[in-house]
Amino acid sequence: METGKTSKYFKYAIGEIVLVVIGILIALQINNWNEKRKNENKIATILKEIQKDLEEDIVKSKALFTYYNKRDSIIQLALDNKLTRENYLSANRHEFIYVAMNAFHLKIHNNGYKKLTDNIDNIPEKYQELISPLNEIYTYNKYEIDKFDIRIDKVTDRLMDNLATSKPWFYNLYENISDDAIHFFLNDSLYKNDLYIYRNASDNLGRHISSFNQNASNVYRTIAELTGYPKTLPDFIPHHLIEPTPQDLEAIIGNYKMVKFTTPTGELMPLNEPITIKAGKYSLELTIVNSSNTIFLYYKSTTELYDEEATSTLVKNDKNQVVKIIAKYDDGEAELIKIE
Repeated sequence: METGKTSKYFKYAIGEIVLVVIGILIALQINNWNEKRKNENKIATILKEIQKDLEEDIVKSKALFTYYNKRDSIIQLALDNKLTRENYLSANRHEFIYVAMNAFHLKIHNNGYKKLTDNIDNIPEKYQELISPLNEIYTYNKYEIDKFDIRIDKVTDRLMDNLATSKPWFYNLYENISDDAIHFFLNDSLYKNDLYIYRNASDNLGRHISSFNQNASNVYRTIAELTGYPKTLPDFIPHHLIEPTPQDLEAIIGNYKMVKFTTPTGELMPLNEPITIKAGKYSLELTIVNSSNTIFLYYKSTTELYDEEATSTLVKNDKNQVVKIIAKYDDGEAELIKIE
């Protein structure tokens, strides 16, 4: 300062300060990047846990479908008075005796979802699209599944309690079914009321399980796309086995009529059910107009589709346009005609 070089000194000092500030800003930015990366890794780890939860529940739900579909068929025979004494004396008689006295439970795992909601303010923007469908699964789907699961338990408990307090043969059913018990199962109208209630509850449960399955499969796929894990979709996630071309989609989307259903015995049921098919994000969406029920279809080949319950054959004209769909189920065959 005594030699008159204050300006150079201040310039040097200011330069030093600027360098220090820049260094601090760079350090803060690097720290922010590291924190952001750590947070993204944390959320990605939680999403992978959600995938594992969904995997376990999707696989178990498929077993649940099989369980209740078999019981539904037996209950329908009982309500139509088509079961016989021989059914209750056969080697597999327990399937008929206990058709409405047991249940298959699905308790949706939500540990991963709870961890995600605990970190809701830290979810990166790239994962924000998952919040709404996850809420749909773990709020609406879970509530409805739990409700009808409890409902079925109440039906089975009430039925067994009533039989235990009113039928002296109940304790010995598993080992030896009496004539009185067979007569009861074949003819008692109040018992058939219980069968009807059981089937109604299991049908409702199945409907919400189906909704859960589709939502869960879509979320699983979205997580896989966003995180890169897994690289290949597992078999329990329904997906196109061939990727449909724009021409394939144009040929199939449109309006249809389900005109008939043929049972395995050849019995023909004429129908006039309006149907629409459109392309969704991951599947074709077949909607039964009058019930607003949607079935999700996937390409198995250029001429075949599949879903949870059926394999469908596409019938095309010489212009490669779909004119008819034949859907084959375990209990029959449905025919859909395309409407121009």
